[in-house]
Parts: sequence; C-alpha cells; structure tokens
Amino acid sequence: MRAIKFSFILIFSLVILIAGRCNKPDTVILVSKIYSDNFYEWLRHSEDDLELTDMYTVSQDSIEYFLNHADGIIISGGPDVNPALYGMESEILKCEEIDNRRDTLEIRMIRYAMEKGIPLLCICRGMQILNVANGGTLFRDIPIDFDTIIMHRGGTSKHWVNIEDGTLLSSISSIAGDTVNSYHHQAVMDMAPSFRAVAFAEDGLIEAMELKESFSRSFILGVQWHPEGMDYAHPLSGPIADTFIDKSKKKARSK
Repeated sequence: MRAIKFSFILIFSLVILIAGRCNKPDTVILVSKIYSDNFYEWLRHSEDDLELTDMYTVSQDSIEYFLNHADGIIISGGPDVNPALYGMESEILKCEEIDNRRDTLEIRMIRYAMEKGIPLLCICRGMQILNVANGGTLFRDIPIDFDTIIMHRGGTSKHWVNIEDGTLLSSISSIAGDTVNSYHHQAVMDMAPSFRAVAFAEDGLIEAMELKESFSRSFILGVQWHPEGMDYAHPLSGPIADTFIDKSKKKARSK
C-alpha cells in the first residue's frame, strides 16, 4: 500500500514539474528600464508567451545571470546620455537628467547582445547609447546643437521620417517614410564606424541606425521614435515588434 502511495506521489510530482515547464514562457526579453505598461502591451500584442524583465530593478550581482538567459534585449528610452562617455564632458550643462548607473547597465547589455548575437532593439535614448557604446557621438541638445525648425520633442507633436531603400528597416516596414512621434532631446551626431544611418527626419537628423552589411551577424536596430507609444497597426510600430520577437524566439529555439 505504501509503495502504491509513493508511486502516486512520484507521478503527481512529475506531472506538476512537466506542467510547470510547459507553462514557462519560451522567450526571455530583457528591457533596460520599463516605464509603463506600454512595453508589455506592445510586445504581447505580438506574442503573449513572453518573460519580460526590467533590468533596472535587478541587483548588480544578478545582472550576469539574467544576461545569460536572454533571448532578446531592448534598450528603452529615458534621460540624456552622459557626454563624458564620448569625450565631451565639458558639454554636460547642455544635458538634462543624467543617470550614470543606467549608462553603465545599458552599455553592458548592448555589448553582451552584440557579442552573443542576441536580437537587440534600441529605442530613442537606447539608439543614442547604442551609438555611443560603439564609438559614436551625440548632439547634446538638439535645439542648440542642430539648427532645425522641426519639433523633435514636445507633447503630441509628430514629424516625418524618410527610410533608406534596401535596409533592414525598409524590409520590416515596407514603406519609404511616415510620421512618427517626437520625444527626444538628444540625437546621433557622428555615427559609430560599424553602423549606418537608415532613416532621416526632413531636416537631416538621423532617425534610425543598423549595422553595416559587412558587420551584420544578428538583428540590431536603433530607432529614434517610440514604436511602443504608437498604434500597433502603424508600419513603424507593430512590424518592428513582430520582427524583434520573431528573431528572439528563433534565438530561444537555437539554445
């Protein structure tokens, strides 16, 4: 009788273990900092079986653990990047909020993703620090450093972007240009050597970047606008999420 009871407990435990594994999300996405539910809604519109981790809340001694389990990495929007990181520390008074801890975290995440071939999506500030992490520089303050009449930041303002033909972004969006939201104070100035600009505002400001073909090994895309803050049906929103998640799922399956 005791043997039968033990067998029942063992079988029950195995069923629970297997069910737990089946219910565990297959794809692990790390976000450098999650500000709102927009990220959850945007990504889960594409795939609801995701494990999202806000890396800004992770303790320093646990960062490596999470990086080792990442299938996709997003560097999100936020405050200005410290100009000391690209040799212009004297320009820091042009900046607004600076978060040095976040600069360090995101550069670490970017370099890990690029080294390990993990899909990497960089949004607004994320694109800016992607450029800095790879040897590029930034306009510290767009209105001061870049002569333009376009409103690149401000409430519900929008502006047009033109997309270069034959690029990753053009293949994702299937368009030559469209309007996007305007939420940025800084922007790419000198492009990192291994990257190329693939979208521009009508004033010439760089709006998207990706690896040059000769360096391309995996999905890496930086966009200046906030696709998570746009209608999912917009060609520069939903298709970006779909492609990033698809690449992340393939990374997960390759492990």
